[in-house]
Amino acid sequence: MDIYQHFRKEEKEDIDLFINKCEIADRNYQPVLTDFLDPREQFILKTIVGRFDTLEVHFFGGDEQSERKRAIVAPDYFTPSEEDYEMVLIELKYPSKFVNLTHRNILGTIMSLGIDRNQLGDIIVNDRIQFILTKRFESYIMLELTKIKGAGIKLSTIPFENMIQSNEHWLTHDVTVSALRLDVIVKHITNTSRALSKKLIEGKRVKVNHREIDAVDFIVEENDLLSIKGYGRAVIVANNGESKKGKLRITYRTLFK
Repeated sequence: MDIYQHFRKEEKEDIDLFINKCEIADRNYQPVLTDFLDPREQFILKTIVGRFDTLEVHFFGGDEQSERKRAIVAPDYFTPSEEDYEMVLIELKYPSKFVNLTHRNILGTIMSLGIDRNQLGDIIVNDRIQFILTKRFESYIMLELTKIKGAGIKLSTIPFENMIQSNEHWLTHDVTVSALRLDVIVKHITNTSRALSKKLIEGKRVKVNHREIDAVDFIVEENDLLSIKGYGRAVIVANNGESKKGKLRITYRTLFK
């Protein structure tokens, strides 16, 4: 299966993992569950599954708005249930009058307990706070996660039908760019100069799909999630092809501070 040429060399490990899961599902004719995947990983997996005639892939992250999702690769006759994804929605209660908790606080504390990022789905912060976790860590986190920023907290597992929406507001932009180089994209996203975007990248303040990237000529693709320290996040929604003047038309969304 000559698929590596369609993706980045640093994505080879993910590609190998996804091919292996597809081969297991195909060979054993049984569903195979993944960890939580970001949008780019979901895109890669969907592409690979498309090369297997008898397989389909299903995604679930809590609701339609979820960014991080688990996937089930399965024979085309199989229809998964919510329980098949083996994940739980946990609500966090804390003394909001005395402490302000952010997405970063919650993520950092959970990961400090030894839980990998790929075991954690979306963290939703609104007037209430919820997060999604693989089910096998449910008992562990109920015992170990008792404080965040020094404040005592209480956790409870709730049904996915009670999942709240984030108060984060993403903005959609349609622009024309000269190239899909990272420095060009960061320049447009941050509305700054090319020189400053280069400084941000070389200063290791930019991540693409949670990987630190310091090469200004790194090529950005659809479904890439960019994190720019000091600014916020952006996701490349679509490459809409060339304009009449030979430039590239893209759609991206931003969530900035």
